Amino acid sequence: MGVRRFFGECVFWTRRATRLANAHGLDPRAFLLLSVLGTVIRILYYLPCFKGETVELACLVLLRFVGLVGPIYVLLKGKRIAAALNASLVAGWSLNTAWHVCYFVYL
Repeated sequence: MGVRRFFGECVFWTRRATRLANAHGLDPRAFLLLSVLGTVIRILYYLPCFKGETVELACLVLLRFVGLVGPIYVLLKGKRIAAALNASLVAGWSLNTAWHVCYFVYL
């Protein structure tokens, strides 16, 4: 019964997220694509052939960029969504990315 309930919950939340995205004029596939892209970059980061300071920095910057695309997409395309909230997400994410890059490069 536990597995069946788990999958039922997954279906429920997936449908709810899809309805919410559609209600605000957003394409849920965009968020799925961003999630898959971020996962692929993380997998590549841990492969031995991609070890090296330059490649690690490139993966870090790519991950941060992919994470920034979501809020920008919502900010530009979303309807009836608080623009101030999304603008603060973009600003916060940008500052956090700058901090991580500086930390990685200089420390």
